[in-house]
Amino acid sequence: MRIVILERNRLVSRRIARFFTAAGLDAVCVEAPADLAPHLETADVLAADTFDGDLVVATCKAQPRLRALLWTAEPLKHTLRHCVDVPQISNVMGRKDFESTPRSWEMVMVARRLLRPDDPGPPFSSFVDWGFTGFQEKIATTGARDAAVEKVQRFINNLAVPKRISEMFGELTHELLMNGMFDAPIDVEGRAKYALDRKAQLDLPEAEQPLLRVATDGARVAIQVRDPFGRLQRRHVFEGLVRGLAGGEMDTSHGGAGLGMVVCHNNTVALFFDVVPGKHTEVTGVFELDLNLREFRTQAKSLHFFQAS
Repeated sequence: MRIVILERNRLVSRRIARFFTAAGLDAVCVEAPADLAPHLETADVLAADTFDGDLVVATCKAQPRLRALLWTAEPLKHTLRHCVDVPQISNVMGRKDFESTPRSWEMVMVARRLLRPDDPGPPFSSFVDWGFTGFQEKIATTGARDAAVEKVQRFINNLAVPKRISEMFGELTHELLMNGMFDAPIDVEGRAKYALDRKAQLDLPEAEQPLLRVATDGARVAIQVRDPFGRLQRRHVFEGLVRGLAGGEMDTSHGGAGLGMVVCHNNTVALFFDVVPGKHTEVTGVFELDLNLREFRTQAKSLHFFQAS
């Protein structure tokens, strides 16, 4: 698989190419848009900064077989319009500034997923380094949901981080579990069972219970909720986040909400959505513990959507 990298900073371009090459892609670097055309005929993936997003969109529309990646040092909302317009763009990687590459682990993970598009999501341990600690549990009731939120907050507090970080993970845990418990389950006719009353007291059967996973390696914290339905669609993620970041109203047409997506966006540095239709949806959020809260609020965020068969 060949990836063409359009990046105007030569040093950054070479570093990005090194990571993609290490993951198994054939990487070609281009510094100017005018030099892009000769490489597109053999390209499988086009990667560039959102600065060149309009060019990437036009290229993808002209070549529907092409997949595209974007990276950005700006707020994610500036990139989302490209993702909404073009379904080939389902991966956006945040970076610190225009002199920096995206996160190395993130680039390698995305590259591996591109090479194996029909594989289910990576093991949860892939989001943290070897030697991590954490826990996982199934959530059956609304009372268990609330207890899980408190457990996650205690887990984060034990890392000696500001209280606001544990509060953020409490908010994130609650939102992810609400989605997994209320929005995901459907009946035999494919109709949402609980989405119309998100204040109801639930006691889910085993087959409907979401799985909560939390882990840290001391540098990153990862949280994941997996539901056994696989109903989340790409448009729910990107269009919902566009609405939410624009201050949009609640949308219950598919059992989800732009405002809920914003909670997930605001409390992570990277969000991963892995869907196997009819089987499962995994939503994973990652936070970097070495960021102070000011850096966290201003740093560009990442967003990834993968769908396997």
